[in-house]
Amino acid sequence: RRKGKKRSHQPRYAIQTKSDKEIMDDGYRWRKYGQKAVKNSPYPRSYYRCTYTKCHVKKRVERSSKDSSLVITTYEGVHTH
Repeated sequence: RRKGKKRSHQPRYAIQTKSDKEIMDDGYRWRKYGQKAVKNSPYPRSYYRCTYTKCHVKKRVERSSKDSSLVITTYEGVHTH
């Protein structure tokens, strides 16, 4: 990243799904690159990147701290493929 250049904000949207699985098939391939403990929640947050070359979409997956049957998936960016 160049010094002094601001990063443009990517479009972001979240989806809540009732599921016992955290990984759901959304038609894209993802690579996990991190996991972090979430404050006030017993469930960690996982971070993924799209595996397609030059596609910069990321997603975060976490369980709701209020309802453990809900999985919250947040996408950031637009797929280039």
